[in-house]
Amino acid sequence: MELHAREKLEDLARRLHLLGQDPPGAADLHADVQGALEAEDEPHGLAERLAGAEINFEAEHPSLASALRQAADALSGGGI
Repeated sequence: MELHAREKLEDLARRLHLLGQDPPGAADLHADVQGALEAEDEPHGLAERLAGAEINFEAEHPSLASALRQAADALSGGGI
């Protein structure tokens, strides 16, 4: 995984960790992002999952939605 994508995922993981279980789905996303950061392989399908989650968080958590979009874009730019 390229450095830019890793940095975006690390930032996203911090934000999701702070949210905990609220809103619903944040904990699952956090687990997926942490798994991608810990895995040696590229996170297959994570960019699409993050892009889809962005829509769910956009109204109530716009800064999180922005972080989701940036991480998804960074992963997509890396050819994932």
